[in-house]
Amino acid sequence: MSTPWITITVADLSVAKADALVAALRTAALGAGQPDPMPEVIARVLTRIRAEIAAGGRTRLSATPATIPPSLKAIAVRMALREGQSRVNAASALPLSDDERQEWREDLRYLERIARGDLTVELPDDPEAVPEVQAAQPTPLISGGPRGQWSRAAQDGI
Repeated sequence: MSTPWITITVADLSVAKADALVAALRTAALGAGQPDPMPEVIARVLTRIRAEIAAGGRTRLSATPATIPPSLKAIAVRMALREGQSRVNAASALPLSDDERQEWREDLRYLERIARGDLTVELPDDPEAVPEVQAAQPTPLISGGPRGQWSRAAQDGI
């Protein structure tokens, strides 16, 4: 059964963590004229998750870019928050807790299992098209020589 895949937005981050923390991640350590970094962080996380799914080879990706299976939403949100947090962690201003580090390890292990093909995720309702180009198979170049060349008489003395 297929499922519509989802995208992650900055609003999803505020649901997972306190809005004040998300606001700090979006505005801290910005240079003059620098835009909100979180949309780019989210895009990188979604690209990474899609790459892990593709590596597993068991599920075709959704044809809609920047979408992931709904079952991976929590992992994507946590990854985006951690990446945003590491961006502003200069001089240990916002270190990860031990629980967050453990959760990070578990998230990475889960994605690695998907990439190895040990786990499958929901099929998208709009899968990418299967490539129509097939790999060329070379024709064997084996040819037989004239018969009789390897007769007993021809091998005499070897």
